[in-house]
Amino acid sequence: MKRLIGLVFLMATLSSLLFPQTLAEIAQKERERRAGLKGKRAAVITNADLAKLKKKPALETPVAPPAPVTEEVVAPEAAPPVAVEPHEQPASALPAAANPVPADLKALQERWDKAKEYVELLTLKMGALWQQFYGLEDMTTKDAVQQSIAETFLKLQNAQEEETRARQDLEKFLGQQKKEPVPSIWIR
Repeated sequence: MKRLIGLVFLMATLSSLLFPQTLAEIAQKERERRAGLKGKRAAVITNADLAKLKKKPALETPVAPPAPVTEEVVAPEAAPPVAVEPHEQPASALPAAANPVPADLKALQERWDKAKEYVELLTLKMGALWQQFYGLEDMTTKDAVQQSIAETFLKLQNAQEEETRARQDLEKFLGQQKKEPVPSIWIR
């Protein structure tokens, strides 16, 4: 190990002796560089210029084009259930007796939709907290953010479990309804 360090030191010393550069040569190169920049204009940025800038996110993700809405009849065993959105199937336009979707199905779908929305919200919050954590320099404020991350993570785990239970309840309900005629479901 000592030989290796000695060899590296010796090579560095010899290379500096073989190609010495005097102070006069360095000054001459600097004069030439400045002479080459003489006609060029430098951009000066002031605080007033910075105040005029609009803040943009560091990372922008492109928005995917919306998928076309199609109508399909789905059997419960063929595909997982899909949430029915109010603008796709106007339930209020039909009388209660003529509505083909049972009330229990609507309640289960609403429960599943709310659970999915809450999971998405907590996932976004976790991303924001991690971004805030990595952007901080002070350790005392990082502790507070870490505490928020831990609390949000626990909430996210509970919400994911609730979403899974809601989906399973909906699938179980649709499995029980398999013996009866299955109403058509609009798919996004």
